[in-house]
Amino acid sequence: MYVCGITPYDASHLGHARTFVSFDNIRRYLIFRGFGVKFVQNMTDIDDKIINRARERKVQPTKLAEKYTKQSQKECKALCVMPPDIAPRVSGSIPQIISLIQKLEKNGVAYKTSTGVYFEVAKFPEYGKLSHQTKEALKAGARVEVDEEKKNPQDFALWKLGHEPGATFGSPWGDGRPGWHIECSAMATSLLGDTIDIHGGARDLIFPHHENEIAQSEAATGKPFVRCFVHTGFLTVNGEKMAKSLGNFITVKEGLEKYGAQPLRMLFCLSHYSSPIDFTEESVKAAGSALSSLHSALSSARTYSSDAKGGGALAAAAKEAEEKFIAAMDDDFDAPTAMAALFALAKRISGACSEGSAPEAEVKGAAAVLEKLLGVFALLPPEGEKGKDPSEAVSAVCKHFKLPHSGTLEEMVDALIEARNDARKKKDFATSDEIRARLAKAGIALEDRKDGSTGWRAA
Repeated sequence: MYVCGITPYDASHLGHARTFVSFDNIRRYLIFRGFGVKFVQNMTDIDDKIINRARERKVQPTKLAEKYTKQSQKECKALCVMPPDIAPRVSGSIPQIISLIQKLEKNGVAYKTSTGVYFEVAKFPEYGKLSHQTKEALKAGARVEVDEEKKNPQDFALWKLGHEPGATFGSPWGDGRPGWHIECSAMATSLLGDTIDIHGGARDLIFPHHENEIAQSEAATGKPFVRCFVHTGFLTVNGEKMAKSLGNFITVKEGLEKYGAQPLRMLFCLSHYSSPIDFTEESVKAAGSALSSLHSALSSARTYSSDAKGGGALAAAAKEAEEKFIAAMDDDFDAPTAMAALFALAKRISGACSEGSAPEAEVKGAAAVLEKLLGVFALLPPEGEKGKDPSEAVSAVCKHFKLPHSGTLEEMVDALIEARNDARKKKDFATSDEIRARLAKAGIALEDRKDGSTGWRAA
């Protein structure tokens, strides 16, 4: 797998996080299914956006890129995104880039002008096959260079001549820097071969970036470049793409501080990777509450004890849930449908625990299946919270809801249960769900029992 990484000229936003998490889920699932996965994600540390931002801030482009690269790596770790097997940078791939451009020159599809070396789109008849745009209808998209010497307006830069402090390299054509598109082709093919299985990125990269990658890669090697492209949908705000240029973004750092990693991961799992998600605070809270219900089922099963005999229904439900999960993920990584199977299983586990009618081994076996499948999405309860005294965290929850917050753990939880029951009577389900979610995060699992009462236990 090769996934296009960020251009580190500013802090990453939650739209980037959506892409990172989506490909992390795909990677984790392929590993779960037994595939050996070599995962490469680049860092575009040489780019006009970095140069322009560095000039504004009066710093070296390399220092600016390094700052935001480290920040992004730290945020990905907080989001439980597995680090790439290989994380190449443009600055460390100049020889491979030059070699690929020389191949294109040799094959007669690249030419030089006074401003740089360009790919001649007319020499690649299949240009447009990914985006399905005709040459006549092609728009001058992002990062398309204007040069009167170009043979065609759609021809794109492979090498840009000129001197930029901190971003200039020697080449057979003169000092300069790589064009945007050639970077990924050079890094992908040099690390994964001429044909790669999966190439991913956000859907705004389909054109011109991935279209141009196909053209230059296949024109150089004569082989198919990618077997399967995977593109994530946008994270939108009021229907508009979340983007730095629109100023409507929430940084990953802000999102982590405000909502936490797991509610964000859960939010992204509840939509198909290719579909847009309209981001709201309510949607993140709802995702967190939904995840709490899954964790609550695991917590109930962990402490469940019963001498009940017979059974079999819960074991069958667990087997069915795993089959549905795999079928959904095998079908274009359909995480929402896979997640529906987990919700159904969790409901059965919680019900069995509440009724006390299922054999203990069967409940724990079903919970083991739920835990295993939740692990595919990195959504297991945090290990550090197990066995920890939750009193301090529960006190903070009481304080949030303006309740007494200095009593015993039992008194504080009972006060929160009473506040939750009052909210439910008033049909204020948002507050009711928030109390449950905050308590789950604090290490307390609530159990709504068959007789209408609510019990609780330390998760």
